[in-house]
Amino acid sequence: MSVRGDSLRLLVDQPAPAAWNMAIDEALLQRGDAPTLRLYGWDPHAVSLGYFQPATDFDDLPADTPMVRRLTGGGAIYHGDEVTFSLTLDAAMLPADVGASYRLLHDAAVRALGSVGVRSERCADGPPQHPRPGGRWCFAAPGRDDIVTAGGKLLGSAQRRIQRPRPRVLHHGSLVLRRPDATPFVAAVADTITPTSAFVAALHQALANELAAALRLRPCPGELSEAERTLAAELQARRYDDPAFAYAR
Repeated sequence: MSVRGDSLRLLVDQPAPAAWNMAIDEALLQRGDAPTLRLYGWDPHAVSLGYFQPATDFDDLPADTPMVRRLTGGGAIYHGDEVTFSLTLDAAMLPADVGASYRLLHDAAVRALGSVGVRSERCADGPPQHPRPGGRWCFAAPGRDDIVTAGGKLLGSAQRRIQRPRPRVLHHGSLVLRRPDATPFVAAVADTITPTSAFVAALHQALANELAAALRLRPCPGELSEAERTLAAELQARRYDDPAFAYAR
């Protein structure tokens, strides 16, 4: 399906293994042409490490826990029952200031959550976003511009900005539906509303609508191109399936 110049390509994927999820996001960052919002989940549940985190900090996790290293920075996330999104687009479409870009996107996410009955707000206090985390878990303590509820941090994000082949941005967001046993300190949609399949579909649409509106675009359902899928398969084999990459730090 072709995507118009004023459109945000929307990909809604079934839950997939960690390595494939990260490989697709990197392929979209490197080779994606149209601005793209990808909504997905994790099967099996897994831990993603921030790009700069040492893997040895997580030796206490069960040995069978799938672990992958993200391209984006920040703290580790236990990806259980959640909505994960990646936004990939040319850097010129977002504010050059990283903090301003978080505020733009997170305000859109707050509006999306509100439209499906989940009250939240963007945190105005705390440390600013930083690629090298102060603690090991992303959701352990809210930072400036994170999305929070009375129960704690509900949505955490991280970015990667590249200059080649042209200035591009990958923005990762993790929105908790049900609180994982591994990270009991997080807030969750289930604190307010039971996240049924109908609710999740409505949330997907609300996120697509509000993020597109923030970028002055229109959401348009799409699919991966053959070039993107081929690159993702190469990246999975060469990088994300390789334990040496996950344990490189």
